[in-house]
Amino acid sequence: MKLSLIAAVSENGIIGSGLDIPWSVKGEQYLFKAMTFNQWLIVGRKTFESMGKLPNRKYAVITRSEMKSDDKDVFYFSSIDNALSTLKNITNHVFVSGGGEIYKALIQRADTLHISTVHDEIEGDVFFPDIPEGFSNVFEQAFQSNLDYTYRIWQKTE
Repeated sequence: MKLSLIAAVSENGIIGSGLDIPWSVKGEQYLFKAMTFNQWLIVGRKTFESMGKLPNRKYAVITRSEMKSDDKDVFYFSSIDNALSTLKNITNHVFVSGGGEIYKALIQRADTLHISTVHDEIEGDVFFPDIPEGFSNVFEQAFQSNLDYTYRIWQKTE
């Protein structure tokens, strides 16, 4: 199963402030919407609750709490390994889409990173992990917006 991370990250590594995304960049969320349409997303419970359920996506929500869902598109798992073990029998591709602890736990296991760098120093308390050794930047496109950003694709080379 292919594992991709997708995130928007400020120049200083911020991805969130509490449960909020501390910016609004016109156009950048269209990348997320297009890439994740009809895909599986692995998210932490707090991230899922703050973003809400987006249409035409299936969710593997990681939580320490015992939770069940009547929604056929939302599955709760007690660990990342439980989620990955189940998902590999259901799909061949999963997007990891937050929060900070989930990114940190899975970045080494990812095949591809889809990172939009927001060109500003932002205040916040949730950080994206450093891109590990063994990834190469294979695509880059800059966008002008109310806050300029650059979308990059990093591919695992090892």
